[in-house]
Amino acid sequence: MKLTINQSKDQTEPEIIINCSYVNKTLQKIIDYITQFTFTLEGESNNKVYQLPIDKIFYIESVDGKTYLYDQNSTYLCRQSLQTLEEELEHTPFARISKTCLLNTSYLRCVETYPNHRLKAELSNDEQLIISRNYIENLRKKINS
Repeated sequence: MKLTINQSKDQTEPEIIINCSYVNKTLQKIIDYITQFTFTLEGESNNKVYQLPIDKIFYIESVDGKTYLYDQNSTYLCRQSLQTLEEELEHTPFARISKTCLLNTSYLRCVETYPNHRLKAELSNDEQLIISRNYIENLRKKINS
């Protein structure tokens, strides 16, 4: 793989161009990683609407039929369903870890065993989430892909 960076003061915004004969697994992972920086999700807090870059969101959770976005310090109400968000974020570091939660694996510090064949995830902000046993394989695939 060859990497060329052309820096110019005439550029108004960064542009990434990939030239290849085919997209292999490694290249797809790079594309997915780069693409996440173009996504934003709309969240509401204190009667204000924010466009939140997904790379700043630690996890997304559904509670009592409402979807919430969690970043380092705040919680935002999201009008989209967890299922819709899961589909939109398929090619990003987000993985479903329970019926009610999507985790941004970029913020996953470690996991440890937890009762009933579950895992406990520790995030880089010291929060802890439970990974349901039905979603452990899903998380492994996301991390290892």
